[in-house]
Amino acid sequence: MKSNRRYSEEEKRLLLGKVKKTQEQSGQPLSWILGKLGLTRSVYYDWLRRDKEGSLRDWVITPRSPLAALPEEVEAVLTYAKAHQQEGYRRLTWMMVDEDVAYLSPSAVYRILDRHDLLYRWKRPEPGQGKRVPEVTYPNEVWHVDLMYLWVKGRWYFLVNILDSYSRYIVHWELTLSMRTREVAEVMAIALEKAPGARPRIVRDNGSQFITKEWREVIRRFELEEIPIRVRHPESNGRLERYHRSVREEGFGDREAEDFYQARELLGQWVRYYNEERLHSALNYLRPVDYYKGNPKALLAGRERKLKAAAARRKEVNRHGLANLTTAGVRV
Repeated sequence: MKSNRRYSEEEKRLLLGKVKKTQEQSGQPLSWILGKLGLTRSVYYDWLRRDKEGSLRDWVITPRSPLAALPEEVEAVLTYAKAHQQEGYRRLTWMMVDEDVAYLSPSAVYRILDRHDLLYRWKRPEPGQGKRVPEVTYPNEVWHVDLMYLWVKGRWYFLVNILDSYSRYIVHWELTLSMRTREVAEVMAIALEKAPGARPRIVRDNGSQFITKEWREVIRRFELEEIPIRVRHPESNGRLERYHRSVREEGFGDREAEDFYQARELLGQWVRYYNEERLHSALNYLRPVDYYKGNPKALLAGRERKLKAAAARRKEVNRHGLANLTTAGVRV
């Protein structure tokens, strides 16, 4: 476990020498050696730089900005990040604002996590070059429908998902035993019955399920317009394709369903979490339910008020502290 203790100038020099000697004699990687000594890489390289400059002594440094994060805010961010290690810094930022943990900007959270070796960054996939999704401005304007294969204990099942384009909300889903057109049409009919009066345009691929009599009857019954995507170009239905990837990576993760019924239970838990708890990067880090059933503008305005109030308090506390700084103390 990494220590938060303060080291004297002599102790730092001794530790730097110990790291160098251990590397030469054991051949162990630097990360292993630092872990045994309770040091982070950022602290180690900071000491190396300062040693080359001629002094390892700590000095008080005046904060560059009166809006610098307060010690209690830094501690709150570190504690929260350690409990949510799978999340990126932007999602963490808005999770903490919404849960009243800390009111900081994404850049401030980034700096804190980077400084303490807690920055978790994931490469985002490049956007597809397919047909653009129609512009949407309200829920139930455009829906996406698609199927994905799920392997459960020796056989394939088929997950049918219907996603609202505006909110990324999963309107309805069903795990089916086959790809029969009747089942796919029934899933769409149930979704439409959940949204009385809605007449969304339907983005779908060119699969055989969408050219059958059963499907055509649903389209006519609800007076819907279809938007077929380009042939052999699933990226054109990218919003639902991205959701399918999340199902595989996050919905099941390392868990393996024992049978059809457990698979449905795990999927139900995931959809509830995705719709009602998970902050979505494409939705200003709000939840799909906030856009589908709520008032996102009010929620974003509430976040802004929290940030402004916290910034005003931070400015006052930091200015008060600067007026009482002395030339002796601990480097920050």
